[in-house]
Amino acid sequence: MKRRALGVVRVSRVGDRGGDRFVSPSEQRERIAAACERDGLELVDTELELDVSGGAPLVKRAGLRRAVERVEAGEAEVLVVAYLDRLVRSLTVQAEVVSRVEAAGGAVLTADVGELSAGSAGSWLSGTMLGAVAEYARRSTAERTDEAKRRAVERGVPPFPNVPPGYRRGEGGRLEVDPATAPAVARAFRLRAEGATVKDVRAYLRAQGVERSYHGVQALLHSRIVLGELHFGEKVNEGAHPAIVDEATWRRVQAVSLPRGRRPASDRLLARLGVLRCASCGSRMVTGSTDQGGKRYPMYRCSPVGDCQRRVTISADLAERVVVDETRRLLAGMRGSASVEAGAEQAARELGRRQADLDAAIQSFAGLETEIAARDRLAELRAARDEAQDRLAELTAASAPAVVVSAGEDWDRLSLDGRRALIRAVVAEATVAPGRGPDRVTVKPRGE
Repeated sequence: MKRRALGVVRVSRVGDRGGDRFVSPSEQRERIAAACERDGLELVDTELELDVSGGAPLVKRAGLRRAVERVEAGEAEVLVVAYLDRLVRSLTVQAEVVSRVEAAGGAVLTADVGELSAGSAGSWLSGTMLGAVAEYARRSTAERTDEAKRRAVERGVPPFPNVPPGYRRGEGGRLEVDPATAPAVARAFRLRAEGATVKDVRAYLRAQGVERSYHGVQALLHSRIVLGELHFGEKVNEGAHPAIVDEATWRRVQAVSLPRGRRPASDRLLARLGVLRCASCGSRMVTGSTDQGGKRYPMYRCSPVGDCQRRVTISADLAERVVVDETRRLLAGMRGSASVEAGAEQAARELGRRQADLDAAIQSFAGLETEIAARDRLAELRAARDEAQDRLAELTAASAPAVVVSAGEDWDRLSLDGRRALIRAVVAEATVAPGRGPDRVTVKPRGE
């Protein structure tokens, strides 16, 4: 039987001559496919990363992280990239990827330099030296371009290619107020300061001809560019261009968007498990409700934060019934908890790695809590940590000696946490496609 492979395609943002050399996604895919054919591998999927730096930590590498997790989940045995520098430009991340993939019994293959491995002293030395060259190239490029960007900020020229709404490029590359969009941006800040949601602000901007993603609106509302400032690292030019939002309004907006603490736990069976996903965009579905005939009905829906083109909703009762029926079918005939504990142990190891990543990232922001970008990132990390803690509690409940798995007899006696943990142990994901009825729910068992 052929070993299964997952490809990873990465393209860095190219905004100046100092950026990573551009290698098109199509070329990378062709080289990945050729490498798989050469080595007798079955290419089952490819994860795509656009505008992602090779030096970013794994927690910020969504495509690469998913590929590693899918190898760990048994969906593939080999992770393949076209070039070593498309995989990573960080020795730390390279070591983490190789160690995790090899711990799961897999391998990391690069089409240009071959397999990366820590299995022997020689292979570790070879891979480390090649990785060091890739990281050196990234660091030296960054040093050259950083100085050029600092000088640009001193001149009042933004060192980035995209101009935020409300401004346009003027003489010498400096920003000048765009009369077509500046009033809408100023009004958007006032709306947010008065308590409007980000979704409402986004809808207002769209109606004024300013199209931004949900996260793009969030970034705009946090930007100090609208105050007339340019920032690059510690370099600040406070009078680089005219302001379109006053300081008091901007500060009121930041106060509105302060983190409000941990979300209360939902008592819905699949809430925050992460197994229920939208088939259209792949994002996790979240709990919600809808009113019909004066009654409120619980449901799951595609996250409103993303930009899914075909948002999916499904009755909570229907989704849970399909997932529970499949879980009980998978557990049918089992007695005892050994097989469930094996799945729980694998998930627990995953949680441990995620917690370590979060702790390291949080520590790296120490002392920067007053910076807007750092504060927002810390809020995201804390939310992820809270979710990891919830998962760990579910795993603990499932691995308790009192849990006896018999799909027909014992399911109804389990606690909510126990049922959630059993679902997590045997179900990799349940995707919900647009449409109606239970047939649009596809449950994928772990290990397939």
